[in-house]
Amino acid sequence: MTDLDARYGRHRRSTPRWLWPVVAAIGITLGVAWAAWASWSDAPAHQARVHSYEVIDENTTKVDLEIFRDEPIALTCRVYAQSEDKMIVGEKTIEVPASDDEQVRVVTEILTERRAVTGVLDSCDQK
Repeated sequence: MTDLDARYGRHRRSTPRWLWPVVAAIGITLGVAWAAWASWSDAPAHQARVHSYEVIDENTTKVDLEIFRDEPIALTCRVYAQSEDKMIVGEKTIEVPASDDEQVRVVTEILTERRAVTGVLDSCDQK
């Protein structure tokens, strides 16, 4: 039998074995820290959602918004009514005044050009 080291030569490691696991651990830690920072820094001081809606008749849809605020800020919310074919058949902009209440319910009626099937919150932004 021939000696394999003599035949093929011995390959020496140029980097220590522990180097790549340490680099990976540092990269993962930095990625998690950045993701946590990004998610907390961009969090808005308010959230809004449609609590319920009701199609009253061919030309009226009622939308009930639920708004949560960390700070007493004034908001401008845009809601719209959508028909069965997904067309916007009516829309309305609602001014929500600043309030110390953390949770506020706002009910509004949207006049529609034809029968709607749903009420949708488009946006709710700080004034």
